[in-house]
Amino acid sequence: MVTVYFVTNRRPNKKANPTDFTGEFSEGGPANLRYGIAEVGGDGLDDIDLQLAPEKLVKDEARATLAGNTKLGSADIMSAVRRKMAKHGRATVVFIHGYNVSFREAVKSAAQLKQNLKGHAGGKGVNVVLFSWPSDGKMTPFLAYASDRHDAAAAGPAFARGFLKLADFLRGATREEECAESIHLVAHSMGNYVLRHAVQEVANQSPGRPPRVFDQVFLMAADEDDDAFEHEYKLLPLPRLSQRVNVYFNNEDRAMLISDKTKGNPDRLGDNGPAVPRGVPGKVTLIDCTPVVSGLVEHSYFIDSPRVVQDMLAVLDGAQPDKIAGRDYIHETNKYRLLKD
Repeated sequence: MVTVYFVTNRRPNKKANPTDFTGEFSEGGPANLRYGIAEVGGDGLDDIDLQLAPEKLVKDEARATLAGNTKLGSADIMSAVRRKMAKHGRATVVFIHGYNVSFREAVKSAAQLKQNLKGHAGGKGVNVVLFSWPSDGKMTPFLAYASDRHDAAAAGPAFARGFLKLADFLRGATREEECAESIHLVAHSMGNYVLRHAVQEVANQSPGRPPRVFDQVFLMAADEDDDAFEHEYKLLPLPRLSQRVNVYFNNEDRAMLISDKTKGNPDRLGDNGPAVPRGVPGKVTLIDCTPVVSGLVEHSYFIDSPRVVQDMLAVLDGAQPDKIAGRDYIHETNKYRLLKD
């Protein structure tokens, strides 16, 4: 079994003991977050058992535990993850999925990501926390795109709420509870648009010096404008929330082509990287995956391409960008090109 923690602002399929979440926002609105655990099994990771942490107003939520019949909320899951990090010396990866993805598909992708990264830190692996926003996951792509883009923008402040809650949780840790392990972020496809609006909300609520929670941030196949690092109202503030931002892209990604040509969007960050590659902040590293991905993995290479996963593991293990084997630096464009094995 693969354990995936999740945070979602989707509507549950039933109020008591839900087995799934829909493509609609929670009845409490986009900012209403529910936390839980998914146990994922089966040969195709299709067997998913959910345990939802009940929400209840308590005077001291930080004392919450998952034990017994106590009804608790976000602190339960954050405490459970922290215990795993401390006990196993294991980092945690937060994952934001892309568009036209059902909740169960998102959980499956999160489980695959965890399996792929099991070699991190000499085999200690990672914990994975999924943030699942109400991507439709059932409509035809052309119809779902516009709806999902609107919902992604609305979901950004919800992710920011979870981010700030995590920052408060970490600041409130006692010396005995402190953990030296890192927290990373992976955003895929339109999940990067969710991230943009989350970054803006964090900046609004923490003017001047936002909390730096993430170590490595991975922007994978980003369905985001290629000038995103040129504007404060897009992704320019993101490096302030992290130690380093890694932008992976593939200029043969047909999903990026569809977003660019048929949706009226500007050139995409996930297609050929930033419009001005030598103008990105110093903490941003650009990685061209085009030589090592093709066919069915051209948009999901962060999960389905062993070569890309290998590169991600080197980043997570703390290797400097210019010291990672299998990269060729192109000085003229300030980009690293992944080389085939």
